[in-house]
Amino acid sequence: MTFIDGRGYFVCKYCTAFHFPEHGKASSEGVKRLDEKSDRACPVCHLPLLEAVLEGNRVLYCERCRGILVNSAVFVDIIRIRRARYQGPVDRPLPLDKNALKRHIQCPACEGLMDVHPYYGPGNAVIDTCARCGLIWLDHGELGVIERAPGARPRPE
Repeated sequence: MTFIDGRGYFVCKYCTAFHFPEHGKASSEGVKRLDEKSDRACPVCHLPLLEAVLEGNRVLYCERCRGILVNSAVFVDIIRIRRARYQGPVDRPLPLDKNALKRHIQCPACEGLMDVHPYYGPGNAVIDTCARCGLIWLDHGELGVIERAPGARPRPE
């Protein structure tokens, strides 16, 4: 299994099994599962995504890989809320994983290939987006990387 640096979990590159050592952190990044299956499948695990709530917004969540599918407008709101609330230390930026840019996953809505690119804000995260559907796929830990990035907090007025 390969450790995913900065995100605190392991993944097997052969069978895509995941292991999440808990270490006292919330394992789901604050996602509150509603345990209702959606009609969309996880682009990583291909299992049905669950309806969930994150920062008061509806999202879809994979209980196996702990990824999050979110509307891009909702994503902006979630990031704004989490950055404003975060009081902990900022993370030391890790180099961007260039191998993550080679991934090809299908959009759970239109089944077209999602665009894979660096998140264009604070934090070295690679996210998957579908411009056709206005959706963003976040792998487990990417939300935290964006939240804890240097320069992510709003400046006091």
